[in-house]
Amino acid sequence: MAAKSATTVRLMLAAIAVCGVVAAITVAAAQSPTAAQPDTAPPAEAKYSGCVVPLEADKDILVINTATVCAKLTGKFTAADVAGHEVDLSGVLTAGTSTTPASISVNSVTNVGKSCSSSCALLPPRKRGLGKGGQLPGKEGGTPGAAPQH
Repeated sequence: MAAKSATTVRLMLAAIAVCGVVAAITVAAAQSPTAAQPDTAPPAEAKYSGCVVPLEADKDILVINTATVCAKLTGKFTAADVAGHEVDLSGVLTAGTSTTPASISVNSVTNVGKSCSSSCALLPPRKRGLGKGGQLPGKEGGTPGAAPQH
């Protein structure tokens, strides 16, 4: 009976050892670095059509006004050829933020059409917050100048 008990103890110790090795391998695999995945795909080139005009505040900056975007133009084009004209171009759009305007990096201009003059606002309108909490005008809880009725 003692031999049987010793064999059982050895088998239990062997099973515990195997479990320990498996656990160590699992932990090591979980901690090993994986191949870095790219966060996002590079921006895709797209076609844009719209009126290209100089920015009112800085005539050296050209802006395109399309049906879906108002963006500053950068990249490969000749300003004198496209300014003041309807233009078809291909490029990569970089979305604007609250402090930076949208921009299109032009890869090619495919067509320069008729004269135009429509412009757009590069930056979106900002909120005019009042005091703490950024309350908008009109949300103060009453009509300015109105006397309370008793």
